[in-house]
Amino acid sequence: MSPRSIARRLLRPLPQWSPIALRPPQTDVRIELSSGVLRVDVTANLVVAALRPLTLGIGLDASMRRSLEQTAHPRLHWLECSSARELGSLRLRSPQLWHVAGADIGLFEIETGEHRCLPWPYRPWNRWLQARAMRKQRDPHNFSMPPDAAEQLMVFYICPRPVVLVSVETEDHSNIFPMDLIGTIEPDLFTLALRSTSISIPTLCSARRAALSGVPATDRALAYRLGSHHKNPLADWGALPFAIARSSHLSLPVPATALRVRELAIDGYREIGSHTFFATRVVSDQPRLLQEQLHHTSGFHQDFRARHGRAFAVAGG
Repeated sequence: MSPRSIARRLLRPLPQWSPIALRPPQTDVRIELSSGVLRVDVTANLVVAALRPLTLGIGLDASMRRSLEQTAHPRLHWLECSSARELGSLRLRSPQLWHVAGADIGLFEIETGEHRCLPWPYRPWNRWLQARAMRKQRDPHNFSMPPDAAEQLMVFYICPRPVVLVSVETEDHSNIFPMDLIGTIEPDLFTLALRSTSISIPTLCSARRAALSGVPATDRALAYRLGSHHKNPLADWGALPFAIARSSHLSLPVPATALRVRELAIDGYREIGSHTFFATRVVSDQPRLLQEQLHHTSGFHQDFRARHGRAFAVAGG
């Protein structure tokens, strides 16, 4: 590493998030919940429910509920699948329970968290650099989180999260926008956490349906440009820079290049702090193209993998 690269590394924080290309489902990281004597894999049923306060949702079965009743501070562990090395952990507060669509979702706020992706003493130094950069962001329109919560969210993103485009359409409102605060609670129970200031929230709550389209990793820049639609509705589907198709059951507009299209029926929703958390049932699931999808992982996780010679491929575009 050149002196200039060393200086840059010491004086600039790592990026909080890294856009990467992965063919789903990811198989590099698993997440375990430890609660009393119980330790269970929750990789497929752990989601973000809100960012402020940072709140995670976990689908709970009967044994998990009983164990949580006897444990004051359950903990989540992020483990590298190839080595079983622990990369990070979060200590949780006792949950609120939300019974929706026949399922029990535990809603957990975070007490403390840490990661082990960076060596000591660079780990606390990078934490300080990132916190300083966040304090310098004075744009009132940017969504902000306390530095500790932001790092806890980065721990959550050690496990790569896929990015999708969400389509909504009624006679009065049409829109398409990117999301990655999504995931399964059960095989056919899917959740979305959308900032409550999003202009499409009323339509989702009233129409109770949406379509999710997997984003090719090569379309990263296009997906990011569509982020403006969280504030501005879509005026004309024909004005988009890609062809539109219709989903098979709900006939919602989706990109013709979508890797996978899931149609969702919204069973329930609730406001949690800064976000509206939707519980949905999968109406149809249509894989279309087998190729790399845009994902996000935490910057310190990508740095960890790069130092060990197995960095994720960077998403293009």
